[in-house]
Amino acid sequence: MRSVNTEDYLKAIYDLQAAEGRAKTSRIAEKLGIKSASVTEMIKRLALQRPRLLAYEPRQGVRLTARGEKAALNIIRRHRLLETFLHQTLGLPWDEVHREADLLEHHLSERLTEALAGFLGHPQFDPHGEPIPGAEGEMRRRPQMRLSEAKKGAKIRVLGLHSPTDALLHYLSGKQIGIRTVATVTHAETYDGSITLRVAGGGKTHDHVIGKHAADHILIELRRD
Repeated sequence: MRSVNTEDYLKAIYDLQAAEGRAKTSRIAEKLGIKSASVTEMIKRLALQRPRLLAYEPRQGVRLTARGEKAALNIIRRHRLLETFLHQTLGLPWDEVHREADLLEHHLSERLTEALAGFLGHPQFDPHGEPIPGAEGEMRRRPQMRLSEAKKGAKIRVLGLHSPTDALLHYLSGKQIGIRTVATVTHAETYDGSITLRVAGGGKTHDHVIGKHAADHILIELRRD
């Protein structure tokens, strides 16, 4: 039987490893919202399990084994398929589906996961634009850059969000910025890294100032038209 606790750890370690190369116990604790001492105890326990899911070196951090990475990708696949179902089929807002998917992801069997993927038409990206791992762990990648890297005058299209939080999703919803939003960068502030986007819609244009922290998490493509 799968352990909810173990799956939460594997998913957190995968995300940190992808972003930082190795997951430190302090960062895992921060991501899971628990004490570092509890994380260290759990990591040591997982490192002793066979087959091995992760490798742990004190003061060096944690890395997933090939088996651990595959297990993490399976969890992420279930999570992002659930987010897609909740948003696309049930109509939940994109800033609510993450929390609900977190509760449900541990209870999908492999058979139900694949049935859900088939029902949804085997989507490759979730409602936040993040890639959904395939049944064998493969993920589609596409050329993209962060909004914070865009220059004044650039015409952009929002492709997705990198590790979005509920707060970020709510923030962007309030500005009516979502996946596939097309905009023009009218100002790129060198002092604080903020970006001003001009978005057209309903016969009107709206200027939105996006702080650097948010702009770092918004993935875009440059448009030539």
